[in-house]
Amino acid sequence: MAEEKLFIEASEEDVPSIIALRQRIWGTTYRGVYPDSMIDNFDWDWHREMELLRVHHPAYSVYLVRKDRQDIGYLTINEADVITLQSLYISAEYQRQGIGRQAFDFVKAYCRAHHAASFVCHCVPENLNARSFYERMGGKVIGQDLANEERWQNSVTYRFTLTQ
Repeated sequence: MAEEKLFIEASEEDVPSIIALRQRIWGTTYRGVYPDSMIDNFDWDWHREMELLRVHHPAYSVYLVRKDRQDIGYLTINEADVITLQSLYISAEYQRQGIGRQAFDFVKAYCRAHHAASFVCHCVPENLNARSFYERMGGKVIGQDLANEERWQNSVTYRFTLTQ
């Protein structure tokens, strides 16, 4: 039997699954960071429109993370001036199983295929689990935007340099 791919390029048909994952993961990851109203009144239609734009835009690559035929997360890569890991969400019950590390290997392979020596990602400063993970993956803080009126809009930027 062929080994199941962990990262599946997303299509328009996958957008509802991505949004459902986002809504569920935000509820466990960002409660107390994002305003409760933003989580409790999750705007499904707005997120659908934004995700459809990403799936169809050539500067974005969106992938479902699938294990045992179940969608357990997703990641989004934006290729503009610099390759950016725009989002990496893994359902809580699948975290700490090496899937995040595999996602980073996947993003590094993507960078190599696109002749990039590094990539960046932005993280909400209060998301300490993500920050710890990014630092374990070799990320170095290269910038901070901490002066926003709403603290959930603040960010810390990490750079990841590829090694051969």
